[in-house]
Amino acid sequence: MEVVAKDIVSAGGAAKEALTRDLSAELAPHGIRVVGLRPHGMPETPTMRELAEIYAKSAGLTWEQFTGFLASTAHTRRVMALDEVANMAVFMASDKASGMTGTTVNLTMGAVAD
Repeated sequence: MEVVAKDIVSAGGAAKEALTRDLSAELAPHGIRVVGLRPHGMPETPTMRELAEIYAKSAGLTWEQFTGFLASTAHTRRVMALDEVANMAVFMASDKASGMTGTTVNLTMGAVAD
């Protein structure tokens, strides 16, 4: 089951990245940049709690064990906080990132290789 779930997540991620590139190709001539953000997981969000209830519960993990597992897969041994992801979104929307379009920014802290 875990392998299937990873395959679905990988396929979904690939589809989102392809959509980001396609939208960028279509919208860039109109001055619109398209950039995706790919965080590893943000424990502060309700979605993470919902996922934990589904996956962690079926694996017999507590919330702390589940978030610890997520952190253990990152090079930094932690996941990004919600405000860190928000800061990156603000930066990517700014003129300082004006050269970025048609790509996905990897915010997994090394958990997912590009």
